[in-house]
Amino acid sequence: MSIIDLLLETDVEKLQAKHNKNYEIKRLSKVLGEKFVVTCYALTHEQVAHLGEISKTNTAMKLNAVLEACRIEGKRFNNKELMDKFGVVTPTDLLNKLFLPGELYELYEIINTLSGYSKDAVIEVKNS
Repeated sequence: MSIIDLLLETDVEKLQAKHNKNYEIKRLSKVLGEKFVVTCYALTHEQVAHLGEISKTNTAMKLNAVLEACRIEGKRFNNKELMDKFGVVTPTDLLNKLFLPGELYELYEIINTLSGYSKDAVIEVKNS
């Protein structure tokens, strides 16, 4: 069966399903005494384009990607109660209060992998 035939027989929703995975932030789990889990989602083409438009620096891109693609218990980091508790006015400030720079970098890397950005996502076919 050809690739075209396989694509024609495949449910489009299956190809476009948004991937997500849960990750534990070990340091915060230790501090809180129970698992601190962040759910990371793959970014869509539209989200990637939007992040490129609003991010003026590489650091801003990473923070904006985490804000766009990660959730705690299904909630975004713009949660008013959390921002009030930590005395911050923006979700970016909340990220910087909650996470260490390395933790944010790892979340950004996870988002990229879920979104298809990896060295082995596309490979050369030899002798075809």
